[in-house]
Amino acid sequence: MARKNSGKPWLHGASGWWCTTFDGKRKKLDKDYRVACRKLKALRSEQKREQAGGHDWLDVRLAELANEYLADSKARKKPATYESRRYRLLRALRILGTAVRVGELRKLHLAKIEQELVKSEYSPTTIKDTIAEVQAVLNWAVAQDLLDNSPLAGYKKPRPRRRNRIITPEEFQSLLRCADENFQRVLTSLRLTGCRPAEVRELIWEWVDLDGALWIIPEHKTATQQREPRPRIVPLSEPILKLCRQLAQEPHEPTDHVFLNKLGRPYTKDCLVRKMDRLRKKVGITVKSGEHVVLYSCRHTFGTANTGKVSDIELAELMGHTEVRTTHRYVHLDTDRLHDIRRRAHG
Repeated sequence: MARKNSGKPWLHGASGWWCTTFDGKRKKLDKDYRVACRKLKALRSEQKREQAGGHDWLDVRLAELANEYLADSKARKKPATYESRRYRLLRALRILGTAVRVGELRKLHLAKIEQELVKSEYSPTTIKDTIAEVQAVLNWAVAQDLLDNSPLAGYKKPRPRRRNRIITPEEFQSLLRCADENFQRVLTSLRLTGCRPAEVRELIWEWVDLDGALWIIPEHKTATQQREPRPRIVPLSEPILKLCRQLAQEPHEPTDHVFLNKLGRPYTKDCLVRKMDRLRKKVGITVKSGEHVVLYSCRHTFGTANTGKVSDIELAELMGHTEVRTTHRYVHLDTDRLHDIRRRAHG
């Protein structure tokens, strides 16, 4: 009688072979345990392919496998995570095309993605994240026993670059002058609250407390890092409170988004990014130290502008950080501020 399947190879003492129980029968794998483990994994992969009608995942298009990966993400991850993964994969597939098959993928394809994104002036962080997402699709397929291994493992991705770019008052006023009214509201809210772009984009009326002059955001980036997750509370300055009261006069439901585009629909992440790119080019704001002004620059500007006005712990609370050291990444003192610190230090 074959022994119960434990999920791992077991040693048949009489023969010295590592075995597995397969379809109720003993099946010899190898006398080397590591080789036996590899053979068992391949055996299970083949079994899953047969159960799926003999579907060979090496022969499917990358776009099809990516759809399976995204469907799993949509079912198990937060909507924001799903959307981020989706946009990264769309960016990669625009370069690779939708016809490339999983079995054809090589590290050369990742190099092609990197080269094209560099030409399009994407940041090293965006390039790294895009490449990593393609790798994640194949890693997921391996974990699901759809593939035996990933040919994209080990590709050396560019190192992410920390943002240092802040927006000067003159640059910000130029952006506001050239932006449409709806996008002006988004830019102003980002600059005066220090919120993450996703927090403003996803804000719904249920989270707006006009009487308390607060935004109370229950799900946010740092909530997963807290032992006891608590909402992100954003105190509103008078201009933002006035803006919210003005917008609240329009008919809306508690689950409706606060910030809408010209068509009266919620902004998508990709839409906001493209609008900022076009606006920056229209205004003529140039690259400094190899870095563009982006939506996230508003958050860095907020952190830098409020340094010294409140304590580090208070600034971390305003920016929704669990640790003060994270807040320090958003503080970029310019030369005038540094000279002022020196003068005050030396009397």
